[in-house]
Amino acid sequence: LLNMVIVDGKDVSPSPSLFEAGGENAGPHASPEERKEKVPSPHLSQLVILTASDTLYGLAERVVATESLVFLAEQFEFLQPHLDTMMPSAKKPFLQQFYSQTVSTASELRKPIYWIVAAKAIDYEQMLLLMAGVKWDIKEIMSQHNVYVDVLLKEFEKFNQRLGDVSKIVRIPLPVSNVLWEHCIRLANRTLVEGYANVKKCSNEGRALMQLDFQQFLMKLEKLTDLRPIPDKEFVETYIKAYYLTENDMEQFIKNHREYSMKQLTNLVNVCLGSHINKKARQKLLAAIDDIDRPKR
Repeated sequence: LLNMVIVDGKDVSPSPSLFEAGGENAGPHASPEERKEKVPSPHLSQLVILTASDTLYGLAERVVATESLVFLAEQFEFLQPHLDTMMPSAKKPFLQQFYSQTVSTASELRKPIYWIVAAKAIDYEQMLLLMAGVKWDIKEIMSQHNVYVDVLLKEFEKFNQRLGDVSKIVRIPLPVSNVLWEHCIRLANRTLVEGYANVKKCSNEGRALMQLDFQQFLMKLEKLTDLRPIPDKEFVETYIKAYYLTENDMEQFIKNHREYSMKQLTNLVNVCLGSHINKKARQKLLAAIDDIDRPKR
């Protein structure tokens, strides 16, 4: 079940030959002696539905599978001193390798397994579409945040409610809850930056409106989750504040902030500095972005 949950139900089970003591002869028509040595390939029960939003895409089953594995790893940790005394000296390196490469990494599986839930639980695409309809080249300081913030917060409220519903069926351990919230918030914050990077025209007042929107989001989000600090908060704030940088500061910003995509940095140069610098200076900054991106190709 764990193998299937990780890949969201797609059958990427290892070849049966990896688990068979009898090799090719240990198939369905093999003798009972050969079949009993075989470890069955994992498969997903037809009762497990990984596509339903109201159950958070099989979160209960994912929790059972993942946390069972984490529990087993914890028991192996308790057994390590005992196993170490029983293991022959020649075999101890294999035992140490098992603990360092397998047992110690069990809890790390939470992030990739629960990521798919976070990726589907919030409608990030809807937020991008709503942000695309906002007018950012305004001339007055606004006191009211934009509608996309309220829509995003409604998505998080719905996620929080569904998380509570699932917890009535299967207990959601705190580490699991934290991983889920961290994933959702990081994806939301990175979607915000992507939305700001899609802006074609923006004034100082428009950038101030972005700050107002983000502060409203943070204020309401902190009431929904106890996760602190809010993941990727600085990622959004730093991008918004980059609008006010001078030409020289922007060049240094490009070199120091490789966490932003080439597109996001290019937007800062074209939209944020576009009206303040000449064509030659703009080309210089765009060349600096291209130099940073080139090693990745």
